[in-house]
Amino acid sequence: MNKLFCVYLGIIALSACSQEVSQAVAPTQVKQQSVVQVEPARIDESSLTSSESYKLAKGAEKKESKMEKGLLSGQLQVSLKTGFTVSLIITNNQSFAVPIQYRSGMTADLHLLDPQGNKIWAWSDTMMFTQAIRDVVIPAGKVIPVRFSLPKEALAQVKGKGYSLVAIYAGHATESTKVAMGNVRLSLDEYVN
Repeated sequence: MNKLFCVYLGIIALSACSQEVSQAVAPTQVKQQSVVQVEPARIDESSLTSSESYKLAKGAEKKESKMEKGLLSGQLQVSLKTGFTVSLIITNNQSFAVPIQYRSGMTADLHLLDPQGNKIWAWSDTMMFTQAIRDVVIPAGKVIPVRFSLPKEALAQVKGKGYSLVAIYAGHATESTKVAMGNVRLSLDEYVN
């Protein structure tokens, strides 16, 4: 009977040890499962039909264009009446007012880019701006024009096709995580050469 009692105690001791081991292993397994769940899904594009590939590409395109647009929209217009004047037309197309913060006296900047995308001139290079924070609210439907003049020296650097202007809005949305306004690009091919 003593032997049977010792065997019984041994079985209980072993089962208690195995429970402790399984409890110690369980959190590690849960952590590994969490990591696996966080990993992004990958799509084997070679197995997709052409219409599925097209839909996938269009979905990515839409995401990119939404990120670039921002809360405000912008458009560049060129006037050749009095020199080479460029206007950035900023419009709040939202149905609500958009709070914006400027971190200097500059509302926007204009860059002249060569065909490789390198900046060869910037409007702000010859300007000085106050270092004051400005908070404004742009009402729904409001249009704000910002005018720039390109000097003859900057235009003289345009030699051939592929040059462009890029307007960079200096405002930051204060009550949204969205970009206030994406960069606005205009090809100079139809205006110069």
